[in-house]
Amino acid sequence: MYCTDCGHQMQPTDQFCAQCGHRTASGAASSALPPPRHRLMRSMADKKIAGVCSGIARQYDWDVTLVRVAFLLGIVFHGVGLLVYFLAWITMPRDDMATSNLSYGA
Repeated sequence: MYCTDCGHQMQPTDQFCAQCGHRTASGAASSALPPPRHRLMRSMADKKIAGVCSGIARQYDWDVTLVRVAFLLGIVFHGVGLLVYFLAWITMPRDDMATSNLSYGA
């Protein structure tokens, strides 16, 4: 692969030309990537029990009802769904705690 401005030979993974600094086509494509997702947290605004299902649904842009049904089916048919829900309840932080921690500095 060669730079389109100065003709310097480049690696396929390079985003900029080392000779002239011109952005490559692969570098332009990587800048159009969506921003990284936020941390997985339990939703306190849309919770039924602990907010685990609504937090997972918000993280992956899924319908919260489908996530709740999947957990229910996991509980009914395999019994492991209850264990997974309980572990997620313990390990996932609450989203309202992240905003309340910011106000302690004032």
